[in-house]
Amino acid sequence: MWSDVTQESKRITDYKYRRCTVHLERGEMVIEELACHDLEDFLGGIGRAFKLLGNYRVTDAFDAAAPLIMNLGIFSGTELMTGLRTFFSAYSPLKMANNGMPLAMWSAASGDFGRKLLAAGLDEVLFLGRAARPTYLLIRREGAQPVISLEDASELRGKTTHDKIMALADRHSQAHVAALGPAGEHWQSNFYAAIACTTTNQTRSRDCKPRFAGRGGMGSILGSKNVIAIVAQASDQGRGKLPGGVVEANKEIARGAGSRNYRDKHKGNGLGGTWRNVAGLHPVGALPEKNFWPDGGDGPKTLYRDALEPDYVIKDESCWQCGIACHKNIYETVSGNGKRKAGKFFTKFDYEPLDLLTINLGIYDQKEALEIVELADQLGFDSISLGVTLGYIMEYNARHPDKPICNGMTFGDFEKACHFLRETAAGRAPEIGHGVKRLSESLGETDYAMQCKGLELPAYLPETNPGYPFAIAGGHMSMRTFLLLVFEGKTDLDYWEDAIVNKGIYYTRDDLIGLCKFAGAPDAHIVTAFRDMYGVTLTRDDLFHATMRTYLRGLLLERRQGTTLDDYALPERVYKQNPHVKLPHFITPEFWTELRERVLKAFDRKIQEYGLSPVG
Repeated sequence: MWSDVTQESKRITDYKYRRCTVHLERGEMVIEELACHDLEDFLGGIGRAFKLLGNYRVTDAFDAAAPLIMNLGIFSGTELMTGLRTFFSAYSPLKMANNGMPLAMWSAASGDFGRKLLAAGLDEVLFLGRAARPTYLLIRREGAQPVISLEDASELRGKTTHDKIMALADRHSQAHVAALGPAGEHWQSNFYAAIACTTTNQTRSRDCKPRFAGRGGMGSILGSKNVIAIVAQASDQGRGKLPGGVVEANKEIARGAGSRNYRDKHKGNGLGGTWRNVAGLHPVGALPEKNFWPDGGDGPKTLYRDALEPDYVIKDESCWQCGIACHKNIYETVSGNGKRKAGKFFTKFDYEPLDLLTINLGIYDQKEALEIVELADQLGFDSISLGVTLGYIMEYNARHPDKPICNGMTFGDFEKACHFLRETAAGRAPEIGHGVKRLSESLGETDYAMQCKGLELPAYLPETNPGYPFAIAGGHMSMRTFLLLVFEGKTDLDYWEDAIVNKGIYYTRDDLIGLCKFAGAPDAHIVTAFRDMYGVTLTRDDLFHATMRTYLRGLLLERRQGTTLDDYALPERVYKQNPHVKLPHFITPEFWTELRERVLKAFDRKIQEYGLSPVG
């Protein structure tokens, strides 16, 4: 993103961005310099991507003509702390309407790949077609211009995410990588493959420490185009003196209230990161366990952070120049000179992979937890969709011991779970890789399949969150209503309508501008950063309206694909009260019917207020 205007004060329409359209079948790259026509063009990320997706009619997510968009937000790759996000947007093979049509969504990754993409001179890449052979896209900078080429990736096939990354990082100096695992290579059988994006910590330590664009099968889409990896190669840009507004914003992000939940205690009285949710939700019965049905037992306590600390070294580590350090990396303990030191690296525990691949499967052993979480990362899965689908299978088998599926895998069966991870990644278990919606419908038992619109739910009980069906991407990252019942305890219709329509959506602001949601950056600091970095004056209302327009475009794209009222539904088991959940049970069929009607009518009014037309 740049401007040729030299005066200090600028308009958003003074800026341009650079897009490369990659026509994979004929190996042609078309680079365009495009003017920003509106605020969404300027902000980038999903704001620009959802406009672009509206230009394509897609009936099959894996059609070669279907687009995959990779782009940056306005702060991606800049010196604003956590401005590292890369966005992948497409019509998902996993998220779908009841009529079978794929629905638009996105997934985002932090790490260092995004900043290298910007340094290489691109803001956006549009993938079209399908390469004739396994390929990786190489983006490098020569002078002031990006140079893009398609390179042979045949020797990378079959390697894990980490092995692909290290092979390409060794081959291309000063580069960062986005890569698939085996799951993405076998895209026909895996609809929730992830894209792993490197961190500097990973390339320096040579440990498996990437970040993932996991949700919705964006790795499956990339694999279907026969693109195994993407390499962005460029020299690091000189930092220089930072503008005052950026310095203040960085201080707030590093130690302010917005990021406190994700910092460790020694960093400004932090609360410990997402892992803290295990110990926080378990006592009130709100921790998903054994396919989202807590049993009131003590099993999860072995996976509290303080239960692992005596035997392992747990280090808070970070993406590039981030003061939050949300990564909780776990190492073998080595003794030396009377001190505990970090030895062999095992894996990183974030809340969702930890809960859904262990506790949700009835697996409580610490060593088994370390192994299965790391295995899912190496194979390149979205751990959320994987854990939810495995949990469903385990419950189905517990209900039907006389006619089990998947070799009778049931709760607590670590060995079979790992076996089926490998089988699924290799393309030999499509019943698992196609997700829980398709599986549950084929078995005729959908009420305990934890999904909305085909997308598996994150690790928060659906009976505590009626906002899930209105999310247009990941159920908690695109609709912040997932812990409201825990923190505020409200159960009335007015509260939840307002929470969904006016508050939950604004969590996606950062999916336009390119900041990490863990930053919790206040709008006041963001608008100051816009002024100091770009000479553009924006307000909080400007950001809110751009975010709302983007959501509404996503909703209109869903409707164009044929969604009806019945597509906006919760798993039927939410109407059954679990006696071990110590929170109000308030979602009844009557409550849900009225809330859904209210919310969709409110969005209809907003579509009219913003003057948005039906897409296409």
